[in-house]
Amino acid sequence: MILLDLQTRYELIPILATIATLIIATYYDIKSREIAEFLWVPALVISVLSAYFVSRPNLLVLIFSLMPALIVLVLVLLKLIGGADFLAILLIGLSTPYLNVLPISLLTLFYSALIPSTTIIYNFIINTVKYRGIYLKLKCDPTPKWLLLFLGRPIKVSAFIRSKFLYPLTVFECNSKTYDVMCRTSFDISEDFKEHINQVEKCLSKGYLRPEDHIWVTPALPHILFITVGYLLSLMTPKELIYGIFKLFLGT
Repeated sequence: MILLDLQTRYELIPILATIATLIIATYYDIKSREIAEFLWVPALVISVLSAYFVSRPNLLVLIFSLMPALIVLVLVLLKLIGGADFLAILLIGLSTPYLNVLPISLLTLFYSALIPSTTIIYNFIINTVKYRGIYLKLKCDPTPKWLLLFLGRPIKVSAFIRSKFLYPLTVFECNSKTYDVMCRTSFDISEDFKEHINQVEKCLSKGYLRPEDHIWVTPALPHILFITVGYLLSLMTPKELIYGIFKLFLGT
């Protein structure tokens, strides 16, 4: 466990600041999916000062510790996740520039990805068992519809217009003369879910949709929550467990 390897109690300060910041950020992420950038500033400053004056990590270790933040930054630029995820991983890389066999930041990223990935398995099971009939009736263009088995689930239109933080994978567009349905596998992080609700309500009012019809959706997950849990797990994971997993996969 990495906490047992700290040389001085002062090295614990940026870690505690990081945990406190992540908990506060998690609250806002769950509540509104929006986190103000200034929330990260105090812990980032503490972490930079600690890295320079207290922990003084090996340069190579620090580079490895910050590499996961670069990976997340690429995903942010592709608009697949929000900027808060990058700031969270960057903060972890700076505040905890240590190796628990792997960099703590990389271990955190692994744990945080592992948690929501279980929804893919859940979606496939429930869609093939409970919603098979709805799936077979679905007509998708241009996206292969089998992808939606893993990435979303169907709900009634009446439920969608009352929902929060759900994004359609079957996108409806309608005007006075035409009605189109297009399928997709993801959504732009900058999209406002309320705009999709307004569009569906418009199609309802024109008679193209009925409240009992189904729309395939995927949620905007509170990733900061997963990062927070992943960070705590990374701090508590024994090195022996990680070594054991490596040996298991390498067959040694």
